[in-house]
Amino acid sequence: MFHYELIIHILSTSALLEETLAQVPEPAHFSFHFRCFSGDSDESLTACNLLLLDLPAADILRILPRIASGTDLILCSAPEDISLLQEAAANQYADLWVKPFSSSFITARFNRLLEHLWLEKDDSFIRTCLNTTINSIPDLIWFKDLRGSHEMVNDAFCHAVGKTKQDIQGRGHYYIWDLKPEEYATGEYVCLETEEEVLRQRKTCLFDEKVKSSHGLRQFKTYKSPIFDDTGEVIGTVGIAHDVTVLENISTELDILLNSMPFAILVKNDKGVIINSNVKFSEYFQIPREQIQGKYYDEWKKDALNTLTGINEEGYAEAALNIGGKEKVFEIHEEPIYDIFENLVGQLCICRDITVERTLEQQILQTSITDFLTGLYNRRGFYDYISRNRGSQTVSLIYLDLDHFKNVNDVYGHQAGDEALILVSRLMKECFPQTLIARLGGDEFLITLLGAYDTRKLLDQSQLLLDKMQLAFRQSRQLNSLTASIGIAQTNDPGLPIDTLIYQSDQALYFAKQHGRARCCLYSDV
Repeated sequence: MFHYELIIHILSTSALLEETLAQVPEPAHFSFHFRCFSGDSDESLTACNLLLLDLPAADILRILPRIASGTDLILCSAPEDISLLQEAAANQYADLWVKPFSSSFITARFNRLLEHLWLEKDDSFIRTCLNTTINSIPDLIWFKDLRGSHEMVNDAFCHAVGKTKQDIQGRGHYYIWDLKPEEYATGEYVCLETEEEVLRQRKTCLFDEKVKSSHGLRQFKTYKSPIFDDTGEVIGTVGIAHDVTVLENISTELDILLNSMPFAILVKNDKGVIINSNVKFSEYFQIPREQIQGKYYDEWKKDALNTLTGINEEGYAEAALNIGGKEKVFEIHEEPIYDIFENLVGQLCICRDITVERTLEQQILQTSITDFLTGLYNRRGFYDYISRNRGSQTVSLIYLDLDHFKNVNDVYGHQAGDEALILVSRLMKECFPQTLIARLGGDEFLITLLGAYDTRKLLDQSQLLLDKMQLAFRQSRQLNSLTASIGIAQTNDPGLPIDTLIYQSDQALYFAKQHGRARCCLYSDV
């Protein structure tokens, strides 16, 4: 949901840092902006959130006092200056890179820094979501440690007790609710017994509680749950209290609770008749509350949720629905309702909109199997496709590798090399439509065909691809030295490992390169 723009200033007399960091892929939720400076101008030290100092130690020491607080700092230093810089920078720096360093070292340390920044941003995002969520709820919410000290409360809690969050944090029930010492000692109206019950049962409990405050006696329906650490030990409790003092009846209370929920909710009785729904339900399904009440739940479900897509990992059904002309995915929860005697008296149906979650999952999955530059499948995507589709079919692999590609990168830069890779990808898709094409890495590509194909025809089709590539390369001054070689291998043995077939196609490719390049070769001819 959040996006973090990383503005990076590099103070260095060498281009190594900038060139290396520019090749690091941007992770999700991040974007990079690099600027390189040769001197320590005011502009170079401001308006950035990450500053790399690749300068002599004396210059770094002179610059440190001028760096704005909150700027993440990376110091690049020779080994003999490390202690001096650590002492001078104290806790001001995020990382220290010991010179001389390689491109792989820079990439690894930068990625580690990104992971750290991601954890910080993710933690901040989760805290923001938690605070926003609890402050959006009109009920009182609090978190306590085992001593009864309030660690976090929401705005509704502060309003109820007439104190600020700063006043409440770290304080107990006695102070917060303005209780007299004798009242607190007896436990009357202070919820001590219910806290102990939650800790004893180690599960969520519902209580009717009376709390005496400076505003008088208040009646709450309170959910209290234990909080566990990662070892399973109870470290505190969380409470949600709904003030029912001025509610006229339980029906009004239920309406308020249902309408505060961010999900579509239906309530049916033991006869299967819908007796209540919330505002979110009317919004999602565009049915006024008055029209749905009194209908049989099973009939509504058959009509409205007739596009169930399956059961998810949590065991809940999912349905794809068209709501207001937009495709939405809902997760369906059906929970029984019991009375005080454990008799089944109805059912709660909760429809949670998970459209965004499923869309993001698909985007993440697609990104994980796709090459960022060319849009082709990557190595992982290739293996995934083979495992799902090969079966007992004949497999043909066309292994393509560019000739003299390194020279293009060395002479004209990586941008020219990237343009060549994109061009080759487009021509492969034109010559081999409806097939899986993967970029295995660098300038190596693999075209995969499943089913019966004549290898000689594949040879002709591959030669046509080389001819088109040669024509396209000649039209570019930067790419006119490029050619490509192709190796082809095929098997109708479903038991032959796919890596063996890749090896065979690679051997055919090697043979083509050894015999002049810019040609195709069948493994059977090697």
